[in-house]
Formats: sequence, structure tokens, C-alpha cells
Amino acid sequence: MRHRIILVGAGDMGGHHARAWAAVGQTLAAIVDLDVQRRTALAEKYEVQETFPDLEEALQRCADADIVDVAVPLRHHAPLVIAAAKRGRHVLVEKPVARTLAEVDAMEEAVSRAGVVAAVGFQRNLSPGVAFLRDAVRSNRFGRPLLFTAEGFAEIRPKRFMHDADDNNGPLVDLLGHYFLLWESVFESTPERIYADGFVLAHARPEIQQYAHKAIDTGTVVVRYTSGDIATMTVSWGLSPKTRVPWVPERLFGPNAVAISGAFKDFTWEGFTIIEGEKETFYPLPMVNPFALQAQAFVEAVEGQRPRPPSTLQDGRRMLRLSLAALQAIETGEPVSLAPVSEKE
Repeated sequence: MRHRIILVGAGDMGGHHARAWAAVGQTLAAIVDLDVQRRTALAEKYEVQETFPDLEEALQRCADADIVDVAVPLRHHAPLVIAAAKRGRHVLVEKPVARTLAEVDAMEEAVSRAGVVAAVGFQRNLSPGVAFLRDAVRSNRFGRPLLFTAEGFAEIRPKRFMHDADDNNGPLVDLLGHYFLLWESVFESTPERIYADGFVLAHARPEIQQYAHKAIDTGTVVVRYTSGDIATMTVSWGLSPKTRVPWVPERLFGPNAVAISGAFKDFTWEGFTIIEGEKETFYPLPMVNPFALQAQAFVEAVEGQRPRPPSTLQDGRRMLRLSLAALQAIETGEPVSLAPVSEKE
């Protein structure tokens, strides 16, 4: 079945989403973006006839569009999702799902009242590498307990608004959600405690001096799971412009074996090397477009071919809750113990 999609956001992420919808044979009815040159360029690339500066006009003019895809800065997520749901449109929204848990609750209420399908864009979790690691853990190839380590270093965000703590939760929250969901999927366990420390590395950079309250851009997060496994993430998106740090692979350590990820390209891993004693084996993985997998799965959920999309608003809420707990641990200097993540505060 062909669906018509209103894509809100013509930036980098919007470009990934536009390519994904085209790849799965769906139709972009309109591109929405305040920047007329940006939305026009993306519309021309994908032969989209309509462009608009705001969603309300697009909803009025494109009455036959049944899906709204939100790929804009975080502060716009909640109002756009709620507006789309109230107009009876199914909604896909990029991660992080929202700035606060209260915003997510309002989004869920609007979606529930409208009876539409809503999903959060954790496309990286659809990479074949996630299923590969989960299956290897299930088979006890690594043994237990497990230690999963990851690192990510980059210059201050070209999207400067990400460094404004009053408008956005910052680089750590933007990245951590992916890893919280990855660790949950691989360990098949829930987090019970979060330790974290960090700071604003780019505090003196002239590019972000317009923000009175700068978001934490650098830190180390340690998560303890009920299974006894531990995951760690060290990240900085506060390095000076044009700084390039060699990429460090993700690593999974167990008493029986170690897994080291291959190159990460286009949001997916090329494979994993598993080390067992002196034996090293590389397992290549298909290089897929996880955005296209996400788009197809969302369409299937809309059509009732699957019970739910890969990541729901409730999944997004859990990841946001963990990300906010990491910020709390940094700000207070104390670990945060977590009640079952299904509970609402």
C-alpha cells in the first residue's frame, strides 16, 4: 500500500529519512522547513511537489497524507507530534523523543486519543550487528557477566543549538539513547543503577557563547544491569572545530570471548571480530540502510502487519528517563538507583 508522508525537517536527518521513504517505495507528499532553500533543495532531489514553512499549512493542504515524519530539533518534537496526532496522522519522530518525561506523556495521550501509530527513530538498533550480539549472548558464547564499552569523540556540534541546555538536553542525551537501547537489547536486561560524571568541555568556545546555560557535552557513564552486566560510555562532542579523533570500536568482554566491532558506516556495523583465546574470527554483516528498515517497519505497523513499530513512544520514554538520570548523576555527583523502568514517576 502506498502512503503519503509529510516530512518535517530538511536538514541532515531529514535527508536520511527522505532517502529511506524513497527506498521503500513510499511517497513524500510535502517537505516542511523554515529554510526555503533547504526545503526546496530536498524537494527537488526527491521530486516532491509541495513545500511549506510550517506543519499546520502542510496538514491543511495535504489532506490525503496519512503519515508525519518529524526530523527537527528536540524542542519541536512534542508540539509537532501532538499536532499531527490531533489531525489523525500516524507519526514517526526522531530520537530523543522529547526534552522531558512530561512532554512524552502529553504525546502519548494525544496519540492514544487519536488512535494513531507513533514510533521513535532508534534506527541504529535495527542494524544487523545488534541481533548478532544478542544471539551470541543468548547462546552463552561470551559467558556472563559482560562488560560492554563504547566511546565517541567529536568536535562541537555543527548544529549549535544542541549546546543550549535551555533548548536542548545536549550532546550526551542525543547519543546515549542509542546506546541505552543497544545495551538493553544485547543484555536482555534492565538497568538498576547509573553512575556518571562529566562537564562542559567547550565552555570557552566562542561558537557557543550565546548560550547562557551550556549543555554538558563530555562525560563517562556507567550502567549496572539487573543481570549483573555493566556497560560504559565515554563521550565528548565538545572538541575544537575540525578536530578528528581516531574511531574506537565498540567492545563486548565476557569470561569466554571478546567481540570487537568492525567499521561503523551509514549507521550500521560492517561486522564483528570474536576473539576466543588465540582464535580470531571475523563475521561480516550485511550493510543495510537502517533508516529504510525503520520506514518499512513503521508502514507495516500502520497497516497492522506487525503489532507495533520497532520503537514506541514508551521505548523513547525509557531511554529519555535513563539519559536524564545520567545528567542527574553528573549534576549531583551521586549514582542514581532506578525503579523498574516501566513505572511512571
